[in-house]
Amino acid sequence: MPRIENKKIILLFGCLCIFFPGSFVFGFPGVMAVEWQTLFGANQAQIGRIMFFVLAGTGFSMYLAGRLQEKFETAYIVFAGAFLCAVSMIAVGYAQSMNHVYLWAFAEGFFCGFVYLPCMGFFQKLFPENKGFVTGILNLTFGGASAVMSPLFAWICVTKGCRFAGISAGVLALVLGTFVAFFIRMPNPDDEKNNRTKPTLLLKKIIQMPAFWFLWWVWALAGAAGVSLIVLSSSFGDHLSYDITQSVYILICFNVLNGIGRVVCGRMSDVYSKNRILHVVFLMAAVAYCLMPWFTHLYMISFLACFIGLSFGALFTVSAPLVTDVFGLENFGKIFGMIFTAYGFVAGFIGPWLSGLLLDITDSNYMMVFGLFAIFYFVSSMLILRVKKVDF
Repeated sequence: MPRIENKKIILLFGCLCIFFPGSFVFGFPGVMAVEWQTLFGANQAQIGRIMFFVLAGTGFSMYLAGRLQEKFETAYIVFAGAFLCAVSMIAVGYAQSMNHVYLWAFAEGFFCGFVYLPCMGFFQKLFPENKGFVTGILNLTFGGASAVMSPLFAWICVTKGCRFAGISAGVLALVLGTFVAFFIRMPNPDDEKNNRTKPTLLLKKIIQMPAFWFLWWVWALAGAAGVSLIVLSSSFGDHLSYDITQSVYILICFNVLNGIGRVVCGRMSDVYSKNRILHVVFLMAAVAYCLMPWFTHLYMISFLACFIGLSFGALFTVSAPLVTDVFGLENFGKIFGMIFTAYGFVAGFIGPWLSGLLLDITDSNYMMVFGLFAIFYFVSSMLILRVKKVDF
């Protein structure tokens, strides 16, 4: 495969690879939540487990993807991840029970990690002077993809059925977003070898650092509060007597700011304190969650969802260059993969899964659930200020 010299074109192909996995994990579960409840007789807790399995799969794969990037070219890792993400979407079209949906969710999250993390590390090295901005562009594509695809998923489900929605999305990803992964390579072959450097920090050293654990808990708490709205958007809309075509606006607004906020916060992180940026957006999201259960108008709820989407996007975008600043670029893959275990193994449980249980137990008391997430964001806003550069 010939190498492309233009870095911006390489970035374009990276965005195309990351677009479809982003729409699958952030958009498809939110659109399908009510449909799966109807098809399989699932309750809120069972629906909440979908994102738990997505995040658990990602938690298992991110560290592994970071280690593999030290040994293999990014292009091959991303291709494998994008290809298997697409195949998983085709398979979910044939789901016959919630267990099949859980299996899809885990597989989708697992293979998504092989697209997301290698791209984050690779493009920070390709654009060393604009790490935050480039990370923001990639995260805009990753998070904002669902804002583009969610209405399409909803329309296909209504007009063609759920099976056709999954199969068609998977085929589209295979055609447009898989084989371009082979162009994600350094323009200079010598730089490719430098792109696979061994990290200097050992695992034992990393887990002894307070900065690592502060950031780990930020991802657990803020990640849980942010990702939960993806699943709760349609059920909260249904609770307020809106149908799926109306409730999807909550998810659209969440994901529009989730995407746009990634570019804006990414660009700001190249100039201003990354810790302060996250501190402010977390506080904004905490206030939004406090206010949301007091309103019933769809537009007001969607407006508040924008702030939660902004904070969720900033978490992904600003955290990546923050890890580079604190621990060094040569350690990015391993450490970011380890921090992501908080999002994968803890956020999915205390966010979508726990909220589903609480809604079932309390007869859909969204004030309690949203209040809990507001606390998560407030605590995260305090913890992020404690993350300081590590002296080796």
